[in-house]
Amino acid sequence: MTARTLVRDLLLQADRLDPEAVADRGLVTLLPGEEVTIGVRGWKTPDADTARSALYCVEPTR
Repeated sequence: MTARTLVRDLLLQADRLDPEAVADRGLVTLLPGEEVTIGVRGWKTPDADTARSALYCVEPTR
């Protein structure tokens, strides 16, 4: 993932992908232009749409 804006506390909730899945990192904060790759072990049927549905971050306050 490459951030277009500030992304605070990005988290991939691996257990939403598969009960046995484990992500290789926890909370990540990204500045615009920074990127991160989060590895997942134990996910039997990987696909991008499911991964997107398991990504969460702190939404900016207004």
